[in-house]
Amino acid sequence: MKGKRKLLADILFDIGLIGPISRFSAHNRLIVFNYHRIKPDNPGALTDFDDGVYNLNASLFYQQMKWMKHHTRVLSETDLIDEIVANKNKKSKRNGPSVVITFDDGYRDNFDIAYPILKSLQIPAFFFICTEMIWERKLRWWDILAYLIKKCHKPTIVIHDTEYSLETERSVIIADFLQQLKPYPLSQIHDYLQLISHACEVEFPSEDSQDRELMTLDQIREMRTHEMVIGSHTHTHQALSALNHDVIQKELSVSKRLLEDAMDQAVNSISYPYGRYQYIPLSVQNAARKCGYQLGFTSSSGINYLNDLHPMVLNRFSCNLEQISTAALTAAWPELFAIKEESQMFHRKYLA
Repeated sequence: MKGKRKLLADILFDIGLIGPISRFSAHNRLIVFNYHRIKPDNPGALTDFDDGVYNLNASLFYQQMKWMKHHTRVLSETDLIDEIVANKNKKSKRNGPSVVITFDDGYRDNFDIAYPILKSLQIPAFFFICTEMIWERKLRWWDILAYLIKKCHKPTIVIHDTEYSLETERSVIIADFLQQLKPYPLSQIHDYLQLISHACEVEFPSEDSQDRELMTLDQIREMRTHEMVIGSHTHTHQALSALNHDVIQKELSVSKRLLEDAMDQAVNSISYPYGRYQYIPLSVQNAARKCGYQLGFTSSSGINYLNDLHPMVLNRFSCNLEQISTAALTAAWPELFAIKEESQMFHRKYLA
């Protein structure tokens, strides 16, 4: 099915029909796109860290944003909050798609590549910052894990009596480890990384190499002064559902306070780490609301309806962003790409 949707997107884009479709098919829909990293156009540019957090290269990102600029209404944080107020007053009625652009984590290419493109097109975007990454200049565990596996020169490694062959596709092994470790508290993940480091006979990446991958506070401040929204991605990027109430409050409030002090501006929006519905039960949504957040963003692929917005669980599309055609068709006809199972789970269990 995925291949058929991509083929349909390519055909409709090539003949110029996606723009007209969007004006008729996406009324009162809010489509949120979630990016992490943007590659430079240099085909030889490789990373020692996690390839999975890259969405697309600079040229394609520019083309996507240019298309969004001309065929959708791209909302700022103020616009979105106004829509929520209008919804409560039964005044929201928009033709065509409304779009929000977001980035998670705080990587350096957000400033070097994405920000100049957004600025040149006068497109607002949300940048959700994991504050421990920026304040302590340390990459998160998924990048460390990828680094260790990539740098290993051994044909196999053994972790907890399980042998992993590194002569096969290493990205598969990295993805497998990532899925296993996501739900665990950071202390357990760090212990696991130590095991992998020992098994691979590879030291953790240097402080300088980690520092180079991250935005600085001055860069984040510059983006804020040019209409970019700075939001929270918690302090340490843990699965909030695995933490007790006090730790959840700390994750939410520490990041908010640090960013507000650094930016001299209120932080109204949060992107939940990992973001699937199972990681953001009602208790997490309520905790975020009590901390003063007005908007909460998930990582679940679904449509938000302007006449029925749920501000603490706003869905985002992070797949199908590798091509301009599929990104455009997602904005114009999001039902093709929304994950129905997640939507059903959302309404059944997690709706605030």
